[in-house]
Amino acid sequence: MAFKELTPTEWFDELDFGLEYRRRFGLEDKWGKLEAIYYNVDDSRLNDGPNIFLSIGDAMLSTITVPTPSIRVKPRTPECIEKAPLLEALDNTLLRELEFAEEMDRGALHAYLFGRAIWKIGYDSEYGFDPSQDLGGSLNLGLTLTQFDRKGKRRIEYDALTTPGMPWIRSVPPHDIIVPWGTITLRSCPWIAMRFVRHIDDVRADLKYSFTKNLNPKISMKDFMDSYRFPMKSVHNRTNTREAEYIELYEIHDRRTGKIYVITPDHEKFLRNDLNALQLEDQLPFVSMAFTPNARAFWVTPDTYYLYAMQNELSDIAVQRTKQRRLAVLKFIVDGDAISDPELAKILSVDVGAVAKIEGGQEISKAILKLENNPNTSLLLEEDHLRSNVREQIGFSRNQLGEYTGGRRTATESLQVDRASALRMSRRGLRMQRAYEQAISIMNNIIFAYWSMPKYVELLGETQANRWAQVNGQGLAGKYSYEVTFTEKGELDQRKMQALQLWGVLRQDPQVDPQSLREFLVSQFNDPVFERIFNASVRSGVQEVPPGGRDLLAQLQGSASAVPNLPRSNGQASVKGSARG
Repeated sequence: MAFKELTPTEWFDELDFGLEYRRRFGLEDKWGKLEAIYYNVDDSRLNDGPNIFLSIGDAMLSTITVPTPSIRVKPRTPECIEKAPLLEALDNTLLRELEFAEEMDRGALHAYLFGRAIWKIGYDSEYGFDPSQDLGGSLNLGLTLTQFDRKGKRRIEYDALTTPGMPWIRSVPPHDIIVPWGTITLRSCPWIAMRFVRHIDDVRADLKYSFTKNLNPKISMKDFMDSYRFPMKSVHNRTNTREAEYIELYEIHDRRTGKIYVITPDHEKFLRNDLNALQLEDQLPFVSMAFTPNARAFWVTPDTYYLYAMQNELSDIAVQRTKQRRLAVLKFIVDGDAISDPELAKILSVDVGAVAKIEGGQEISKAILKLENNPNTSLLLEEDHLRSNVREQIGFSRNQLGEYTGGRRTATESLQVDRASALRMSRRGLRMQRAYEQAISIMNNIIFAYWSMPKYVELLGETQANRWAQVNGQGLAGKYSYEVTFTEKGELDQRKMQALQLWGVLRQDPQVDPQSLREFLVSQFNDPVFERIFNASVRSGVQEVPPGGRDLLAQLQGSASAVPNLPRSNGQASVKGSARG
């Protein structure tokens, strides 16, 4: 029996089933509260207690997202050997120009708060590349002007990083992603849907959409932002407010049919029903990652949910400690017949040597009594115990959270603690690394398919005459593997220092090729200005230190000595060049 494509109404039923899947396994009912606690705006945060959602999250995310990413491209076939350096230089440039790291960091925060990070890789247009609108027609230039209205006068897409003929990446909140029941990973997902809103005028003006004449706005931007605070029960019968200027859209990528659909509630027609130009090599243009291992469901319990009970306990302790601190303020009980109000005011004044008189015949010890209320020190012990549980949950030691641990410990004990913590953090870091690699792989496949216009790539380590190369997507196409390395700035300084020291030793060996040695040094610095220092000597074969070389060495030695404890690396960057296209 032939596969029957679903109608818009049937798709809405499928989306509702997917919403229930997300709510049940992803604990969506708690997402709004978990986010509010993280940002300290929940009612439970009206105390002076610690916000472990923020502190633990900041420490964990800083560990896996602060380092600078770089891509290493390895050829998998002989014909790709010469092209791999060009693609590597291009990818490392796109990492910076497309703000890859910022989007990956935002996704990591989503994974911490809500359990799932999802990134969408797109091309040319913010709301879907349509090859039928290609400016070159049958020439396939790989770019369109669907970012503008039908007359080409008014912009209807506003993201500055989405430009014609260029790839892009965006982190999508899990609130806007729907997958069918039974999905475990995106590679086995039959379809994925993404929710977004657009102004009604922009939807009507978009060349990619059809049947827009009878569309009416159904939602305001305030309604849309408020929808993130509560679980979405259904996509049917969305509320229509008087301020509505926007329309809620669902973009469905169907792997089974290879199509992309766009539908909106209470509308019986597809606004878009086209072949999915970005479903290449049977991959949907999405990447997903979770810090919590998923055994049998795509949606998982977020890290913040594990901390939720302990955060409540710490907040309760903070409330009790505040009340007890107030009770412990100095207080007195006085005999109203023994001391008058004016005399009592003298006792409570700040005057030095104040004297108060009591009525005659009264015992002074009975006329006034000081109340004793000592603070409950057990609260401090309970708080410390809870903090210990929090650290055990995430895998941090006190020192890694910026706290100093007193007492003597042997080097072996400290090493074992660091090693165990590093293993737990490396698991999360490895998931981030794989997400980078998957995103780069999808982006490169898009480049291979649609970059027909030639672009210039700049390679470091080449002579001035040979450093520029002209490439296009088809020329770079091939089989590659990708390796992402995270390098911290202190480690970069250490790597430069080691390269200079190695260069100083090997340059004395007559059997060492001086040009190859200089190219190695340039690759470690990855700096075009530094590379130009060597151009003249590389061409002439002179082995002396170039002008300014000794000054640079002295400067680096000074900067390295200012950082006595350089951090260990999760991996060494191996960027051979940068590109400009």
